[in-house]
Amino acid sequence: MMKTSFKLKIELYFAGLILLSTCSLLAQKVTCDCKQDLNFLVKKIKKSPAYKNDYRGKKRTFDQKLSPIASKASSKMPLFDCYLLLVETMQLINDRHNIVYGNAKFDADMLKDQGELEAFKETAFYKMYPHFSGDLERLQNNLSEKPGQSIEGIYYAGKSLEIGVVKDNLAGNYKMIVLRSELPLWKEGEQLGILKMNNKGRALAVMGNYSTKTPISITTGFKNGEFISLNLKKDTTQTSFWRAAFADKTYHFEQLSTKVSYLKAGDFSGFYPVLGEAEKFYEELKKRTFAANLIIDLRDNGGGGNRNSDILFEILENLKNSTQFFVLINQNTGSNAEQFAVRLREAKAATLLGDRTKGAIAYELKGDISILPSNFFKVYLSSKRHREYLPYEGVGIEPDVFLDYSKDWIAQTQSIIDNEIN
Repeated sequence: MMKTSFKLKIELYFAGLILLSTCSLLAQKVTCDCKQDLNFLVKKIKKSPAYKNDYRGKKRTFDQKLSPIASKASSKMPLFDCYLLLVETMQLINDRHNIVYGNAKFDADMLKDQGELEAFKETAFYKMYPHFSGDLERLQNNLSEKPGQSIEGIYYAGKSLEIGVVKDNLAGNYKMIVLRSELPLWKEGEQLGILKMNNKGRALAVMGNYSTKTPISITTGFKNGEFISLNLKKDTTQTSFWRAAFADKTYHFEQLSTKVSYLKAGDFSGFYPVLGEAEKFYEELKKRTFAANLIIDLRDNGGGGNRNSDILFEILENLKNSTQFFVLINQNTGSNAEQFAVRLREAKAATLLGDRTKGAIAYELKGDISILPSNFFKVYLSSKRHREYLPYEGVGIEPDVFLDYSKDWIAQTQSIIDNEIN
């Protein structure tokens, strides 16, 4: 149903209220009092368990690291540049659960409505991203010649976005430029975000959400021309063998052979309805007969809580004398799922296979969300530390066996099991 002109004007008015006194739209460039936001963020960080763990007795060290970041902040700073500084500040503490992100007023479902979409186009998040100033066609031609294993090149986020990743030698990172877009929010030439690579083949992506443009930061790996956690790849025909099997199911059990059983635990959420689905699955699991070898698939399990995972752990405890465990992990295995993998390896001498996990394992989130003074950003900080997992924080759990990204991971695991049996 079409919205009335009056109703649309009302929506545009309220959308405009997002721009508070500390921020403004100047010549279509969104600016913000970044100094105020940064000071607020630092005060919050200094109360966090990660800060107390990392800088106990070393307050001056933190201040020294913060100084060059804070010196860049200004009272009228472009919003995207300010967001980069806030994310950089958050990286000063080793806690992958902590995150600063956009204080969104629109979600993906709302933006399917044409009236809501038009209202969103008047807001800061729609206008905050820089534009590529060079020749877009020349950039596309240059990037098309980059080899498959190069970080630079042309990537695809599904069928709707074509992204050029190009080295920014001055800043020491990579820019993500929209080369083609079938999405109403993104236009050709806009900068989707940046990628900061580290020396371990992983990157921090600071970018706008594909479907809402909300600024977010994501740690992602890079393998075979694919940024693992961004659903961004050079070759869309390439099978992502690292992903969890049975994509349409959160929990699944299957007899792969007389010698091998398979169990997928795709989510350890401690809240309903997921917890209810898990409880039902676990009750059915108790009635199952397991083979001598069990593949436990924790790929893409971002975690949850012991309220869920403890039930499964107890079931597996009862199998320890009769079943050998082979646990699949990948770069998206995080938090409570990482803890679960460590517990299995320590309690049952389980073999871990796949790739190094996310490294968001030692801290716990309990709802401490604060809105920064500009009203553009939120900060979500952890409130509890699990000391026994600190060695894995920011590093991840290394598997006993690294698997080949170009071959099916379950088939590779079955081959390893067959070799052990024979």
